[in-house]
Amino acid sequence: MAPFRFHKAVEVKPGLTLDVLSWGRGTDSIGGYLILRSDSSHYSYRSITGELKGKMVDSWGMDLDTDGNPEIFIQAVSVENKGELNMYVYEYNESGSGQQIRFPELSSSTKEGYLGGDSLYIKDGKLMREFQFSSEEASVKTPVKSVKKLEYSLRNNSFQVKEVKEEDQKKK
Repeated sequence: MAPFRFHKAVEVKPGLTLDVLSWGRGTDSIGGYLILRSDSSHYSYRSITGELKGKMVDSWGMDLDTDGNPEIFIQAVSVENKGELNMYVYEYNESGSGQQIRFPELSSSTKEGYLGGDSLYIKDGKLMREFQFSSEEASVKTPVKSVKKLEYSLRNNSFQVKEVKEEDQKKK
């Protein structure tokens, strides 16, 4: 097995490429990640490393808060915990340094029925997350599987999360 299990080059703007890699020997559920910043227009080359929980499955860049500083998103999936999503987010500013932005964990009430199978996508400038969950019908006491949808927005390097209810989706 090669030491780098995942590699993706993400061009966040002309001349600025972020190479995202994951590595680790002997296991596929823990390891490390590395972000290599190659800014050929300013001759600035830096790196960020961190510990990775889960298997890295994707990485992408965007400016979710539209402040002119691109964010890099790293998506990892837990092997041991129902395929639970682990996200790592960094914002890169003009000086070339990357600031980590904490991605919010699921609330305890949401985690209670969490079944995994997360799907992420962008809709109307918001990061959307869908996953399966199970709840008990009060009248029948049997688990009911359905999909829960969360909407993430980013402001001042802080995520706001709200659950999108069925009636909210019908209004749009």
